[in-house]
Amino acid sequence: MKKMRMVAGLLSLLFVISACSKESEPYAFEKVENSKFEHLHGLGYINGGPKIVISTHDGLYEYDEEGWKEANSEKHDYMGFQAVREGFFSSGHPEPGSDYKNPLGLVKSTDRGASFDKLAFYGEIDFHYLAAGYDSNAIYVLNEMPMEEMTGGLHYTLDEGATWNEASMNEFNSGFISNLAAHPSQKEMIAIGSKEGIFLSRDYGENFALFNDAKMVLAVTLTENGGYYSSYENETVQLQSFSFGNDQEMSIQLPDEKMSPIVFIAVNPEDEKEVVIATYNNDIFLTMDGGANWDTLAENSELMK
Repeated sequence: MKKMRMVAGLLSLLFVISACSKESEPYAFEKVENSKFEHLHGLGYINGGPKIVISTHDGLYEYDEEGWKEANSEKHDYMGFQAVREGFFSSGHPEPGSDYKNPLGLVKSTDRGASFDKLAFYGEIDFHYLAAGYDSNAIYVLNEMPMEEMTGGLHYTLDEGATWNEASMNEFNSGFISNLAAHPSQKEMIAIGSKEGIFLSRDYGENFALFNDAKMVLAVTLTENGGYYSSYENETVQLQSFSFGNDQEMSIQLPDEKMSPIVFIAVNPEDEKEVVIATYNNDIFLTMDGGANWDTLAENSELMK
């Protein structure tokens, strides 16, 4: 009986040591344990790149020339995920068992997701529509949870959540919003994708004008001199690039003519020919040459090895 108690005690000690070791393991992106992800919430080049990071229901994954890696902890459900040169801004919900309040409000990470600063509305609001200037850090949110501190509608902050301004959204007359896109460096410029086309504001969202009349824009992203957008009409998926200097748009060759609609677009901040897209079916594709060739990074929510 004494020997059995000793064995049980040793097993308990080993379990405690193992658990403590796991809890003290430093945050890192390591070998993928779960290659099947759920609910893609955003993608981009955090901390200036060059690695691509995707935000899922169960935390972050990153991709580079060696393939996919998975964050070994801090597996939060980051909603409204927006990559910036310093890291990323996001909203969402903490992982099960976390000490963080739910929802997260507006948070910022500068260490690739190891930790984050609670900027505003912690435990109060979950922003699904969120945009941030890659270099300006101007933040725009569309609040769907009206409260005393922030009414419903479009708001922006130029000091990372310390103070907020409400935008009037004059002349924005669409009943559908796909996403918000902030200009990388011009704080006053924001675009909104809609079923009538791209609406563009150059005065912090006070006034909008229809930039183009593309039907059913499902994603738009801005670069220094223009941007990219995806549309879906008559069961046809399109990816276009555009310039602020003229009305010309260029059609980008897609990896598959019958692919699912594109709902996320990100551009390498150092090379505009490097574009990553994600579809409604959670397929992810990467081009390094402006669409001439594409690599498949994920297919139907399954990360490629």
